[in-house]
Amino acid sequence: MARVAWERYEGNDVEAVVAMLINRERPNSVRITPSRGDGGIDILDRGAAANGGDVVYQVKRYTGPLSTAQQNNVEESWTRLQTDPRWATLNVQEWHLVTPWDPTPEADAWLQGLDERAHTVVWHGLTYVEALAAKYPEVIDYYLDGGKSRIEQAYQAVVALLAPADAGRELDVPTVSSRLATALTVLDGDPHYRYELRLGEGELPGLVERPNLMMTWIQSDGKGKKWQAVDVIARCAASATERPIVVSGTVSAEGGSDLATALQDFFDYGAPFAAPAGAFAGGIDAPGGLGGPLTNAAMQVLPVGDEVGADPDLILATHSAEGVVLAETEVTRVERSEGTKGLRVVLQQKNNVFTIEDRYTASEGGKRQFRFGDYSNQPALDVQNALAFITSSSPPNTVYVRRKGAPPLTATVDPNWNIDFPDEIREVLEGVAVPVDALARLQQHTGTIIRVPDLTETTFAQVAEWRRAATILEGKEVIAAYPEGHALGVELPAEVDTIPGLLAIDVPLEVTIGEQTIYFGTARMWIEDATILERREIDGRSVHWLTTPNRRVRFSLPKDLADDTAG
Repeated sequence: MARVAWERYEGNDVEAVVAMLINRERPNSVRITPSRGDGGIDILDRGAAANGGDVVYQVKRYTGPLSTAQQNNVEESWTRLQTDPRWATLNVQEWHLVTPWDPTPEADAWLQGLDERAHTVVWHGLTYVEALAAKYPEVIDYYLDGGKSRIEQAYQAVVALLAPADAGRELDVPTVSSRLATALTVLDGDPHYRYELRLGEGELPGLVERPNLMMTWIQSDGKGKKWQAVDVIARCAASATERPIVVSGTVSAEGGSDLATALQDFFDYGAPFAAPAGAFAGGIDAPGGLGGPLTNAAMQVLPVGDEVGADPDLILATHSAEGVVLAETEVTRVERSEGTKGLRVVLQQKNNVFTIEDRYTASEGGKRQFRFGDYSNQPALDVQNALAFITSSSPPNTVYVRRKGAPPLTATVDPNWNIDFPDEIREVLEGVAVPVDALARLQQHTGTIIRVPDLTETTFAQVAEWRRAATILEGKEVIAAYPEGHALGVELPAEVDTIPGLLAIDVPLEVTIGEQTIYFGTARMWIEDATILERREIDGRSVHWLTTPNRRVRFSLPKDLADDTAG
């Protein structure tokens, strides 16, 4: 392509184009929108340096040798980066000045002289900018050569091609595929987004999980018929800023309804919410001509995953009044949002045992909401630790919080942990702790991860079985009773009429936990003062049916294993 005559363009246009070229080259980089000055950063690429540090780009419109005023401007940008408190947490390892002019050796030496802290300072000049322009010609075409209007015209062509076929015209899948592929090829010149096509028939497709997916547009010929889906994928992180997808409209909610409360929480704290079908009416302005009016629509506002802040994994620990650590558990900051009234933070225990939501305002301080979660299929030991934390987190004990990976000495008191659960909640916690503690005891005797089953479908008899097995494995003796009207079937090597004294039989020690069946070796069953009821031949084996006084038998580990446990 022909070289760009940068000097012909207005300075703001030059900076906008060069910035977009950098964003395309560094797709994870983001533009910094000035609130009170950009603080010496136009583009920030977090963690992009070779050692994991941050990379900063400062874009200037200069197309020729720098004047004294221009040099002063660059120096001011550099100084702001070093001194602006908003960037105090950055670990800047590289600082790039980008201009459509190649520096002289003297100019580059001047730039290198700005650094006194061993940063990597680079001047990217005209050669670098022209290389990016050749690599991403659609950016130059869109911003400088009238490509924006051509893209807009292409949008309209795509919409026409994506429209349903005439009623009397049946299109097969290859025809539809070719038609849509041709339409979407027109949009290859969009510098911000690319468009991918999916075809199908029957049930409409759901959302796909893929990086940088901003929107999915779905066109259906009718229920159960052919459908076409177009995935709109951002080419870089800055695409959403340069060409945002904007939804505007009105949500209707009756006063005092759950939806009205959720909307107020959204405005006050940025909390996510969902409006049912029919509650939203408006329109969507989207690239590719894929927007349009929205009527009788549902709406859902979801939290943004990358807004949770740095170091989201935390350790919560309860300390007694004497400073002894009683219990610890791990939580993750899964949501963080802000509204007109204050800040909202959501922490979720790593096994979903509980979730806490904090809301902070300048006038009222912090308030905390606590919710229990579904921890089915989670490791029993982790769930036990979380429940121990909950039950020990009330006064007079104190809860401390620290970043995961940081030493305990860095922990600070969490002032919002002043939850004193009512008696009915404590009774529930104590009831849940019984089966979980039994599973945690069993975990000490197997390398298989024991997972908590759905406790709402667990019977008292199953829990009793877990506790008996755990007690046996701990080297203790257990007395068990078989049901009334039942007998013990025992295979003996010969037919006998009486069994005087004590009979010891080794039996498999297997425990069923939800969908898991775990083998723990063998246990020894002790039968004392048995009465023989009858003998039967079963598959060539002589099985004696016995009863014992009070229907009781004893279980223990075999003697050698019991000695090892005691030792």
